[in-house]
Amino acid sequence: MPLIHYHQFLTYPDGNPAANTLFPLALLGGNSLVPTFADKAGTIPLPNPVLTGADGLIDFYAAPGAYAVDVAGAVVHIVVHPAETDDAWPGTFVHAQPVAAATWTVNHHFGVEPNVSILVAGQSAEADVTHPTTEQTVITFGSPVSGTALLRR
Repeated sequence: MPLIHYHQFLTYPDGNPAANTLFPLALLGGNSLVPTFADKAGTIPLPNPVLTGADGLIDFYAAPGAYAVDVAGAVVHIVVHPAETDDAWPGTFVHAQPVAAATWTVNHHFGVEPNVSILVAGQSAEADVTHPTTEQTVITFGSPVSGTALLRR
């Protein structure tokens, strides 16, 4: 069975990235740790608990399956479907805002109000976040800025 390259930004409930932190990656509904790898061939094993990067990103290869990570009491579901052939970013929508604007309108089509993390110049940023609908998020700043918004179901 092929291994799937999986990425997920983890954030704490306050929206800050779960940076440089070890998180056990377990089978959903259990506590059996999942084998993770640094390569698609599965020849370079990674430790589990999995270490996030400075931006809260976990990045690994794993067999398809249903996994979970507990981030400060909030369970993040990681489902890697066997039909996946590309990198898997389930439940994450990345909105790039290359042109500075005071209001960013993000049409994500999740059908739910997502958790929003904002990065400006590579740093976590604060803004007013509203959800006019379950399909759209509006991010408002005090002055025009460019950056990236990470939306998660």
